[in-house]
Amino acid sequence: MEESAKLRQYWEKEYERTDTPFDIDAPDEWIADLEQRGQIRGNILDAGCGTGRTSIFLAKLGYSVTGVDISANAVERAARKTVSGEFHIRFIQANICEWIGCDNFFDTVIDIGCFHSLFTENDRKSYASTLQRVCKAGAVVYLRAISEANLQREEKSRRAFPAMSEASIRSAFEVGWIVNSMAHREIDLLTDNGRKKAYCWFAEIKREQE
Repeated sequence: MEESAKLRQYWEKEYERTDTPFDIDAPDEWIADLEQRGQIRGNILDAGCGTGRTSIFLAKLGYSVTGVDISANAVERAARKTVSGEFHIRFIQANICEWIGCDNFFDTVIDIGCFHSLFTENDRKSYASTLQRVCKAGAVVYLRAISEANLQREEKSRRAFPAMSEASIRSAFEVGWIVNSMAHREIDLLTDNGRKKAYCWFAEIKREQE
């Protein structure tokens, strides 16, 4: 089975569950803080939107938001939460590495779990290439990726988290992007077993001017 099909199969199965830790209403603390500091602007792309947690939070504040997720189950659940049409939001089912459309449209990209879920370096480079195409010059990507530092304390028999290095992030975004900042810190992360401590990378990446 090709990598794209494997990725979709995994996430379709994940969102068949009704108890996924991702399906909550409260916004991620990092995203709420970015918004309060005025760092989110214009047309928003929520990359790997899941059931709409971030998209709905930002749309309720008046932003125009597009949520993209590989899982049809996730997108359907997100859409059901927004049937009233009281804010400007849309959800699209697509593998963002292969997504066509919306060229030169977005001002801000939010990613709190998509990039680190991609299987291969080629997928991660394709992801960055898609974002370069759909973003305006000067657009900013706010990316959170779970760090490889967690491997040091996870059970060797089962890896609980994805594992991204700083180098893997910089490599994916080496063409057409400027990494404005890259921070590494420990946070409380939602998991199937409640909140767990996890190390994450927090990156601010700007699309180069034409």
